[in-house]
Amino acid sequence: MRDVLSQPFMDMALMVKPYITRINAIFTSVVLLLSVAAFSSGTVAATTVVNVLLEDSSSDPAIGNMRISLDHSTVAAGRVKFRAINKSKNLIHEVIVVRVDPKKPSLPYDEKKGEVIEKQIQHLGEISELKPGAAGAITLSLKPGSYVLICNQPGHYKAGMVANFSVTK
Repeated sequence: MRDVLSQPFMDMALMVKPYITRINAIFTSVVLLLSVAAFSSGTVAATTVVNVLLEDSSSDPAIGNMRISLDHSTVAAGRVKFRAINKSKNLIHEVIVVRVDPKKPSLPYDEKKGEVIEKQIQHLGEISELKPGAAGAITLSLKPGSYVLICNQPGHYKAGMVANFSVTK
């Protein structure tokens, strides 16, 4: 009698087994994907945004010289996005991010060309050739240290287009 009753249950178990196996596989996959997503989002650092204004007397007559203005001069190490706006009405500007040794305050300069000698600096990246009114951006991964942002259009660096920038731990 027992064999007669158990046979339908055995048949039903055999029919259900593939579905249970699929459900377990799907559940395991979902848990694995959620774990990876949670781990990934926890390890991705946020990007710090630094707004950069490139200004000269055409953008504001009160400005005697050219200048680079930053809304943050110190940030934590990691991803940093520099968003530059050329406020000039008639001059092209650029932003070059340079790692510097704080013990050496000046950058190598070619007086004849009126430019910093880019081959002799730690040039990390740039937003180049921003026409008047134009904007651009660059994202860099920066380590703790001292940096400067410069405009290396002829004569602009010496005219004041340099801003100190530091990155902390």
